[in-house]
Amino acid sequence: MNQTDRPAANDNTAYSDVQLHLWRADTIRSRCREVLEIARRGDLIGYEYFPEKLPAVADYVIEVARDNYPDLEVPPHSRWRHFSAGGVDRWAGIAQKITDSPAQKKGSNESSELQRSATELTMVSVLLDAGAGADWRYRDYSTNDKSAADTYSRSEGLGLASLDLYGSGYLSSIRKPYHIDASGLTSLSLEQLAECFQVSDDNPLIGLEARLSLLHQLGRMVATCPAIFGREGRLGRLVDYLKSMTQEPLSIDVAFQELLKLLAVIWPERIPGEVPLGDVWEYPGVGKNEPGANLIPFHKLTQWMLYSLTEAWHLTGITTTDDHVLTALAEYRNGGLLLDMGVLKPRREDFSQLEFNPADPEVVELRAMTVAVIDELSPLINERLTGLGIKLSQAQILEGGTWTAGRRLAFARTPNGDPPIKYRADGTLF
Repeated sequence: MNQTDRPAANDNTAYSDVQLHLWRADTIRSRCREVLEIARRGDLIGYEYFPEKLPAVADYVIEVARDNYPDLEVPPHSRWRHFSAGGVDRWAGIAQKITDSPAQKKGSNESSELQRSATELTMVSVLLDAGAGADWRYRDYSTNDKSAADTYSRSEGLGLASLDLYGSGYLSSIRKPYHIDASGLTSLSLEQLAECFQVSDDNPLIGLEARLSLLHQLGRMVATCPAIFGREGRLGRLVDYLKSMTQEPLSIDVAFQELLKLLAVIWPERIPGEVPLGDVWEYPGVGKNEPGANLIPFHKLTQWMLYSLTEAWHLTGITTTDDHVLTALAEYRNGGLLLDMGVLKPRREDFSQLEFNPADPEVVELRAMTVAVIDELSPLINERLTGLGIKLSQAQILEGGTWTAGRRLAFARTPNGDPPIKYRADGTLF
């Protein structure tokens, strides 16, 4: 089935028991825990597991966190870290422009508009955040002195490029900056996306077409759900819908399941012939006697989106609950930490020379072990901080943290910070 032939979500979409079960955070944890038990028996396909190395990993993560945050006041892991790259609070400038806009001056609710804007900026930016590759760079011309523009790569560069796209008006049917609607998303051209991301023959970005396809699919989904996004198809109205469902505090558990339902139709088909499942992969033996047996969900980008939306909502005055339900993110920085510190050792001697597909057991096992092992690592980290009266949340441990430690080790190993596993990226997964 082609991506464009797949059914769109709508206000009355019915979902199967398999979909609903695999779209739960506790299912992610339980399936990944099953892979951890397989690892403890020594039966992983691609790796040997050395749990005795976890205390050293916990010590290293705390060392990295202290280097970056000496007082251990660690911010949450979120896309919003990248919006302030270089120490510049770019959201403050955007919020001021939104507040000062003519429409806002006519009396619309200021906090509601900022919540919608923060929501839609976060969603689009996260969808554009899959691995950029080692060769792509973004020059930040947001300062007046263009000759002194800073250059960013990877996540920071992608974050700033998405801010440029958000302010361009290309995502709005009326070319309104800082406003995203269904028609704007579906009419975005490859040339416009490449312009905002400064893509050229000399500055290639992995998966540019796939990123564009995601935004087009997002636009089509928004257009089919007027009860959620309004007649105008405003992406940011998702926050109004979620607030109406759960009141405040807004439940992150409910928001996660609702996001997965809405976003299911935008992801590439992972398992041929299956209903849309998202970031779900085959792994024999897990989930016996449950819906979706032999499948492991990760939902990395959706969880990354929700970690980031949680901060966006907090910044704009929304309180949340159930923040603890989200898992570690199954991606190459957190997983790379386990490989580089010897918690996982590849069985194949030629592992570093190979390039894997996302469905290969070496990738699926690494991602599952990343989720499960960081759940093991988190209490070890917090035990070491007990005397300081500090307990870090999952979001802080990732930021402080396992993701940052994985990146530091990668740059110590290679000049470009390449992960210790090579995989074929399509711009929509990691």
